[in-house]
Amino acid sequence: MAKKKILIFHYNLQAGGAERVLINLLKYLNRDKYDVTLMTVFGAGPYVNSVPKDIKYRYVFKHEFKGFNTMMKLLPGRLLHRLFIRGKYDIEIAYLENSPTRIIASCPNRDTKKVAWVHIEFDRRDFPCAGFRNEQEMINAYNQLDELVYVAQRTRECFVKLFPEIKVPMRVIHNVNDFDQIKRLSQEPCPIEIDRTKLNMCAVNRLFYVKGFHRLIAAFARLKDDGLIDDVKLYILGRGTERDVLEQQIAAAGLTEHIILVGFDANPYRYLSRMDLFVCSSYREGYSTATTEAISLGVPVFTTDCSGMEEILDDGKFGMIVPNDDESIYQGLKDLLTHRERIGEYAGKIKAESNFTTRALVEEYEKFFDSL
Repeated sequence: MAKKKILIFHYNLQAGGAERVLINLLKYLNRDKYDVTLMTVFGAGPYVNSVPKDIKYRYVFKHEFKGFNTMMKLLPGRLLHRLFIRGKYDIEIAYLENSPTRIIASCPNRDTKKVAWVHIEFDRRDFPCAGFRNEQEMINAYNQLDELVYVAQRTRECFVKLFPEIKVPMRVIHNVNDFDQIKRLSQEPCPIEIDRTKLNMCAVNRLFYVKGFHRLIAAFARLKDDGLIDDVKLYILGRGTERDVLEQQIAAAGLTEHIILVGFDANPYRYLSRMDLFVCSSYREGYSTATTEAISLGVPVFTTDCSGMEEILDDGKFGMIVPNDDESIYQGLKDLLTHRERIGEYAGKIKAESNFTTRALVEEYEKFFDSL
């Protein structure tokens, strides 16, 4: 039986959760059933070297350049598909919203199944339209797809509520995490000495405004005034455009002894496994890779109410989910630091009840591909 030819089209391989789970999926897909090509718009990023050697990989441009977004909107989607994709595939997947989805939706081959992933919890109609000329073009493009895949149930609910005009088959498939590798890497020595006499917290995310680190730091400033973080350390792993702003905010609040901006580390698990609590302060997530990884390492979670969190934390069994606003972050952390025994209770439930297997997640993808 001939292998199915699958193209996965993504934006780049930068240091993000979507890129990490994409690499995991590529590692475990059955090579006897699928002939997979990964293609990115841009060829830069720390995960380029993580693409499995037996996966065909190519990119359109080496680096991002000024005027790219304007160029993408000016040129018709079908022309971009002919220029970028080339070749013929049984399944073409836009693994990211905006430009990749616009291009894959324009595939002219009627025998090719066209699929797009939605990773983000959208709350405004303009957000997923950024890579399109206008909203109507975006709606038309999505309606040309054969199927839409969401990484979490709420991600689907939000999208359907925003765009009832989009009438294609839809399903939810959770992200793939390499749990064996996570556990193995978590045992490597940590570059920073972690004082186990303190309460250690960790956040892993890109330093962008939408990840809400500014309000987490503001909450820590108030907790300092309450006298609740004398023995608390927060390690923030990641890089991004907000780093300088966050550094200034930490210094101005007198929190340099309590909050450490570690930067990007390809192995965040050696930090995570040594933490008492994982923290997510995001305004929006799709299905948080880092949160899933924390749970898999037995680390309880404190998080804002984002898409996917109820599924990952089993409706709050493995951590605390608070309303997604500044005051709730402060009040929730205050409550948790005042009653620290709850952190241990969450950890005990994770140890007793959580069960993560990579193979089961990959099989969901393979069943989906086989059904197309």
